[in-house]
Amino acid sequence: MAGTDFGHALGLSRALSGLPLSPLVGGYGELVSAQQTLGLRHLCELLLPASGSLRVLDGVFRVEGPGRRRHVGAGVLRALRHGRPEAAWLLDRLAGIQERDPAALRRILLYQLVHLLHDHPEGHLPATAAGFGVDPAEAAALVRAAAGRVRLAARERAAAESLEDDWRRGRVRSAESRAALLPTGGGDRELAARLAELAARAKAADAALREARRYEDRGDPERACVQYEEAAWLAGDCPRAVRGLVRTYRPEPGDPGPLESVLVPGGVELRWPPGDFAGQSWRVLRLTRGEPVTVPLAEVPGQPRGGVLRDQDAGIGLQVRYVALPLGDDGALDGPPLIGAPLAVAPAVTGLSVCDGNRWIEASWTGPPFAAGPEVALTGPRGPVADLAPGRETLRAEGLEPGAYELTVRARYSAPGRSGRAVLSAAATIPVTVHPWPAPVHTLTASPRESGGLDFHVTRAEGASGTEVRLVEWPDVPPVPGTELKTADLPPPLDWISPGGPEMAGAVGTADAGAGRFATSGTDPAVATESRTGGRGLRVGLRVGLPPGGLLVNVAAVAVLGERAVAGPVVAVEAPLAVTGLALRRTAPDQIQVTFDWPGSTGTVTAAVTQDGRVSDHAVARTVFLREGLRLPVTPAALRVDAYAAPRSARAVLAAAPGDARAELPADVTIAYELLPGARRGLRRGPAVLRVTVRAPAGAADLPGFVLVARADGGRNPRRPSGPSGGTPLCRLTGDELAATGTVERELDPATAPGRPYAVRGFLLGGHAASVRLEEPPIHSLVVR
Repeated sequence: MAGTDFGHALGLSRALSGLPLSPLVGGYGELVSAQQTLGLRHLCELLLPASGSLRVLDGVFRVEGPGRRRHVGAGVLRALRHGRPEAAWLLDRLAGIQERDPAALRRILLYQLVHLLHDHPEGHLPATAAGFGVDPAEAAALVRAAAGRVRLAARERAAAESLEDDWRRGRVRSAESRAALLPTGGGDRELAARLAELAARAKAADAALREARRYEDRGDPERACVQYEEAAWLAGDCPRAVRGLVRTYRPEPGDPGPLESVLVPGGVELRWPPGDFAGQSWRVLRLTRGEPVTVPLAEVPGQPRGGVLRDQDAGIGLQVRYVALPLGDDGALDGPPLIGAPLAVAPAVTGLSVCDGNRWIEASWTGPPFAAGPEVALTGPRGPVADLAPGRETLRAEGLEPGAYELTVRARYSAPGRSGRAVLSAAATIPVTVHPWPAPVHTLTASPRESGGLDFHVTRAEGASGTEVRLVEWPDVPPVPGTELKTADLPPPLDWISPGGPEMAGAVGTADAGAGRFATSGTDPAVATESRTGGRGLRVGLRVGLPPGGLLVNVAAVAVLGERAVAGPVVAVEAPLAVTGLALRRTAPDQIQVTFDWPGSTGTVTAAVTQDGRVSDHAVARTVFLREGLRLPVTPAALRVDAYAAPRSARAVLAAAPGDARAELPADVTIAYELLPGARRGLRRGPAVLRVTVRAPAGAADLPGFVLVARADGGRNPRRPSGPSGGTPLCRLTGDELAATGTVERELDPATAPGRPYAVRGFLLGGHAASVRLEEPPIHSLVVR
């Protein structure tokens, strides 16, 4: 068929003489993205009629049957939206392209079909083209033409498809780079014309740059700026033009203010100055310090909204500068630029906080991502502090003198591509005061006094004027010695401490510890004296009064200075409850019964028996004592019993209260008496005989006297005397008489006895009668008939 082979003029005024090497349409990437979203291999599929084909060599026609073809214009494209609502945006876009350039749609379709044939393993067959929807009448010609067209690699295709976008947006340098990748020749006249325009514009930009450089070398920045602005108008993405414009631009009265760039989380925020910029388009470029001039300038995508644009691609650790170029409708520079100040893309640390302690500070912060580490400076009363060793997000500095300090933390970034060079963030600064702390307590000891109570002795370090030592009771687990505390959190001082000894006089008050005096709170009853201990600090002596009964506590010595305190050593102290109501009673020569009032909730009481120079301890549990009492084995000798509550802690220092329970029992002395029948004298018996026997341990003395009393009233069964004065005395013996021999026998004088029958009974007399046991014979033997 005539006119269907490429190489001939194809009928229409803008017919192709060669297949296109580039679609030469703006926004081609958006078209392809929409096409892929719809699942189309090429845009021809969107235009194909049902059971029909498409002709593309001599214009774009829908072939709907034999002899029935319809030219695809803007109206047809918009009409197709009714059957393809999901493709409405793409069809509208193609209609607009067709209205602006009637040959553009055919270029796009031919460009896509050629690449499909080049990529297909059977792209040399007409059937393959027909399978893509090309009318069979044109399939063979299209296949032959595609075979003769240069095949483009992926990189060349990308350059061909983006060339028109760069041209329309004034990115002449980028377009030059893309054009250099495209093959020369090929019969694409429109592409050749576009490349000629591009070369001419680039040549003009180069001439303006040379002129600007000459003015700049002569020291004429104003004329150089004009030429740089001209070069930027011709090539808006030219690094030399933009950088030169930044160097030489001097705002004139009425020009808008500078562009503000601020670091924000996730990037850099660009803020436009106040002014009427409604409807204005901008090209925002990012300049990077140290970058070669041959490297294309980075463009920040998007347009400002509300005078703000966010750049999320700024390289961390770089120093950048932003230039906003106002654009006209043709994409060229249209007005004075907005130039920002240099900015280090180095986010600062956040959340900086610091606390101080005893000659130390501790700081923490949150380091930004990608930071190589921190740079920390600490300045104090004597200048910068050396030998700091910060972690990534922490710092602990020790050995600091009291005073005011300032901590500065910067994030450090390694600049990409330049080893050894670092970029620092803005400084985060915080003041901190290292406060004086009390001199710590080294040792604390406690010892019981014989008279009751305790003596405490404290040794503490020298220094920290005004330091006081407090003795406190920790209700829970005591802190480890050396722990730094707040004075407000301390338990109250012990309330059972009292001054001890004449050396304590005048020790209350606050004084200079360095002068050998000890400072103590006026409300703290712990009063102290101190003395030097040969380089080991200061020794402080305290006397403790009688602790309350039942006390078992941990007593700690705490050094206090103002609002700060340092925990010291701890000693356990116990004051068991006192035993009261102690009483002893012999129940047998070899046994005594012990009674007392059980002390509170004490679990065990110990009774210590002292007898014959030996001491024996007898512990009794509360339940056993209340159920069975307490009986102890003894000898008849005199004894003493001390009763005390057993301590609950084996490690505690006991503070025994004075006047512990104590009771004594004299030796077990028994006086026995009996009446013996008188000796026979013929047919009659003589007078009855009284025998008194003393049984006592060796060395017993101070025996009571003895008297035998008779009573005759009562008839044949006389009643017994009720007391020493309840009858007629028959016989008296003194204690000395009893002690002299141990056994005394006396005949009873019948003349002193009442009439028979009568009953007798013996009684002990004197002050020691209560401590001697009287052993009586059977009652029937005490009646004389």
